[in-house]
Amino acid sequence: MKKAIPFKQVTAVAAALATAGLLSVGATASTAAASSSTDTGIQATGYWRAYASTGFTGGDKLFSGTTGTCHYVGDSWSDSVRSARTRAPARVELWDNHNCTGGAITIDSEGYSSIGAWVSAYRVTYP
Repeated sequence: MKKAIPFKQVTAVAAALATAGLLSVGATASTAAASSSTDTGIQATGYWRAYASTGFTGGDKLFSGTTGTCHYVGDSWSDSVRSARTRAPARVELWDNHNCTGGAITIDSEGYSSIGAWVSAYRVTYP
């Protein structure tokens, strides 16, 4: 003998299952979207030029980096950057310590024409 299930209970169970299904589909979609953006390996890159003398003169080197990653300038440039500017529209933080800690300044395409002997690392903040 079949037992009848009240309509309200069937409706409540169906609604709960449908909601759970929609929530899991939404979570999967957002997870897939997030992973696809990181899986592609596409990250914004910014460029800046360091100069060995003030006034954007002397020996120079072009540096690049992906947004948000701290980079050491290397032994030959550590504490040797005397002026610096970016390629527009990039913005770059120049840091006192090799691990992007300590004091910092942010440079853009106008740059800083006179920097003391302290730059050891950089981080691109806007490409």
